[in-house]
Amino acid sequence: MYRRSGRGRVLLLVFLVLCVVIITLDYRSGDTGPLERAKDISTAIVSPIQRGLTVVFRPVGDFFSSIGDLSHLRSENARLEGDLAEAESKLDEADAILSENEELKAQLELEKSWPTMDQVHASVIATIPNNYRWAVRIDKGANDGIEPDMAVIAPDGLVGKIIRTSDSSSIVLLLIDPNAAAHARVKERGYVGVIRGNGADEPLSMDEISTDARVNVGDEIVTSGYDLGIFPASIPIGHVVSASGAGAEYQQDIEVEPWVDFSSLDFVDVLLESGPRLDSGKDEPSDKATPAPKGSDR
Repeated sequence: MYRRSGRGRVLLLVFLVLCVVIITLDYRSGDTGPLERAKDISTAIVSPIQRGLTVVFRPVGDFFSSIGDLSHLRSENARLEGDLAEAESKLDEADAILSENEELKAQLELEKSWPTMDQVHASVIATIPNNYRWAVRIDKGANDGIEPDMAVIAPDGLVGKIIRTSDSSSIVLLLIDPNAAAHARVKERGYVGVIRGNGADEPLSMDEISTDARVNVGDEIVTSGYDLGIFPASIPIGHVVSASGAGAEYQQDIEVEPWVDFSSLDFVDVLLESGPRLDSGKDEPSDKATPAPKGSDR
């Protein structure tokens, strides 16, 4: 044991001496010493191997790193999808508000055309379920001053007239109903006739225009004011889409496309001062719509 301990001390002493010698030589030789050259050689040998290992193992490291980020990416994707859905919902809501605002503004502009007439703004709340009648129910009635035979308008023009009221609602006979009629004139030329409905998805008919009258496609049709006060003059109705007197003996065959989209009515105005007042005994409190005689609003 003593010999082994002595050998260890000798080896330690030899290593220390060698280290001192090597350090001294390296210090004195500067950048041109043998140790520096040995270091350069080892670097030249090891660097390509190191680069190769980096090229091989870097994708593996990136793969495992991406696996670690996958959960975060999924969470971020879910959050972004939620934000997108919320933004789309807010955009749809804003579009609906803008559309309603534009419609109400248009009604105010239309109201200026009859500044002397009182009007009641109303919402369309239902259609009358009848295959042979085109009518709607509005949310204003007798308590709001509405009576039968009052004209109903929309921003685009004439809608129809009141045919029945209750305390809080009324029924409007639409102009497209075959039982509806209104005196009208060709705005550009002054010819006067009668507008009648033909049901949904069909043009209006304009009767009582002689074959000698010059009516052209595109001519605008407005109310004439000859309806015993029911429809004031110059309310827009529509425009001529066809006019022909060929084969007719007394009157032209004229079709008119209405300005009002009767399939999407949301708001209307009732002209309170427009129609003659019926006797109170004729104004039944029932909500049920009853047929009106053809041409009764003339």
